[in-house]
Amino acid sequence: MSHSTVTLTWYGHSCFSINNGSWTLVLDPYKPDMIGYPPLKIKAHAMLASHQHEDHNYQAAVTFLHAQRNIVLPVGDSPETAADDHFLVKTVASCHDAQGGARRGQNQIHVIRTNDLTIAHLGDLGHLLSDQQAAEIGPVDLLLIPVGGYYTIDARQAMQTIEQLKPRNVAPMHYQIGYGRLPIAMVEPFLSLVEPAYTVNRLPGARLELDRDMSGNCFLFKYEKEPDPGV
Repeated sequence: MSHSTVTLTWYGHSCFSINNGSWTLVLDPYKPDMIGYPPLKIKAHAMLASHQHEDHNYQAAVTFLHAQRNIVLPVGDSPETAADDHFLVKTVASCHDAQGGARRGQNQIHVIRTNDLTIAHLGDLGHLLSDQQAAEIGPVDLLLIPVGGYYTIDARQAMQTIEQLKPRNVAPMHYQIGYGRLPIAMVEPFLSLVEPAYTVNRLPGARLELDRDMSGNCFLFKYEKEPDPGV
């Protein structure tokens, strides 16, 4: 894997892993039987969760690999470009609902920089972003955004958020794929809105090699029961 490239793997729902060539970071692993998905098993060196619900913070699904040092480092408001193989992470506070967290609690947006690429995972964002939150997120190479509604923003709100953040590329998450009975929409309503601003790129599998040359794509990952994480 060359510099300025990272590999993302989608495990369904809002769960992704990010591999920078040295380490693997997993985001929002879920409890499969809680949402009706097949068993989930992931190997990673570190983990982040947007909130404490078990469909986003299920550590039992993760086999943690040994890392000789802390590979996830916090950054300030203006992070320096990563000079090594760390994951530099900024956390932006938000809510799981449009009532200030009164219904479903708080949500953490993670803005992750590694290999000169910035990826923002919006978690279970339940409201439109304020101007301040958008400024804190800043420029993004890939925006991982919920689109299914009910528990999160829906397709139209996702588009408003994309128009606000203007990421170079986007990828929908947290939508119905045919497993379980979560009352969330499928991805098609979002896809009908995202073009022509972004070209829908239907990936052949669950993995994406993201590099700095990519722009204007809406990456649609293909769910696989046992994807190869490339750890």
